[in-house]
Amino acid sequence: MSFHKRWLNKENILQVYEDRGLLGLEKYIGGADTLITSDTLSSNIVDVLLSEKLNLPEKWDKITQLILKEKNERKETTI
Repeated sequence: MSFHKRWLNKENILQVYEDRGLLGLEKYIGGADTLITSDTLSSNIVDVLLSEKLNLPEKWDKITQLILKEKNERKETTI
């Protein structure tokens, strides 16, 4: 039996979101035994996914907001 760790950071979260969408991101994060976050965005997304206070549509909305905010901030710094 193996133990599956998932290292998360902005880059791989944004890439999975772009390639597979929100459901793909949820599956990517949820498929690990342990989650290791390396920045604020990945930590916030994991917190939202594991939250028991939010229902599924609320989680998806919050995660989408976090990702779009990050993407907008990246655009502003590259202009």
